[in-house]
Amino acid sequence: MTSMRAATAGLWVFLLVGCSGFPTPRAGLDFDDGLEADALLSRTVAAHGGDLRAYPGDFNLAMDGEWGRAIVRIQPVVTDVGFRIRAEERFRPSDDIYALRHEGPDGVKTVFRRGDAIEIWYNGELDSDPARRRATAMTTDAFQMFHFGPSFLLGRAVSVERLADRREASVRYRRILVTIQPGFGEAEEDQVVLWIHPETDLTWRMHITLNGFETTQGAHVDTTFLEYDQVGSFVFPARFVERVRGPIRIRAHDWWITARDQDRGWSEDDVRRPDFAAAAAADAGKN
Repeated sequence: MTSMRAATAGLWVFLLVGCSGFPTPRAGLDFDDGLEADALLSRTVAAHGGDLRAYPGDFNLAMDGEWGRAIVRIQPVVTDVGFRIRAEERFRPSDDIYALRHEGPDGVKTVFRRGDAIEIWYNGELDSDPARRRATAMTTDAFQMFHFGPSFLLGRAVSVERLADRREASVRYRRILVTIQPGFGEAEEDQVVLWIHPETDLTWRMHITLNGFETTQGAHVDTTFLEYDQVGSFVFPARFVERVRGPIRIRAHDWWITARDQDRGWSEDDVRRPDFAAAAAADAGKN
């Protein structure tokens, strides 16, 4: 296992040669809309239904997906594809509880995340591997942001800057660069570029650094939202395409939400365990 990780890390460092750079601000930009970066962040949070941190209830979803072959070879610890194919997720934003039950060909992986705390079970056994802990903390934080929108950034943003607009598929997207501390997982800092639709103000793409794990440092990926769901007063992404943009350009992960529900009233004890219990137990959409 140690030699495999070393080889993987070595491959990733080698691939950094010729790395495609992460977006950076340019001086002297003028914008016809007159909107500052902070205003754009506020507008896209509002378009998604507001700051989730104030919501007292819970959100529950199920997802399924497919991994690209190349990313599995390059990042086996991060992708963890023996377990991370389908998932049930439980999120209560008001007290920062996010729990996931992954399933794959090797069995069930359950994750409990609250603040800096994280607990991980593989097939019912509490896991203590430090590399898996770092990788899981990073991916869990990133998926919370992808699935539940830009309000994730509000409590972590230390700077917000506007980038040049970018056109794709006939739409000229507004872009902002958000520096967050802490970053994803155990990273001290990461950066997130939001692509914001000029008419709906919905976030359409998130382009992020991944400083929380040794074999992803220097890498950056983007996730594009192809569909959205209305959930009460909130708008959440529903179909996702993730690509590695540097140091190489490859397809990483396609996934989609298969069911949702909300406000079950589960407790922390129901999700801080190797298998969800009581009000958290039923699959999303079947409570």
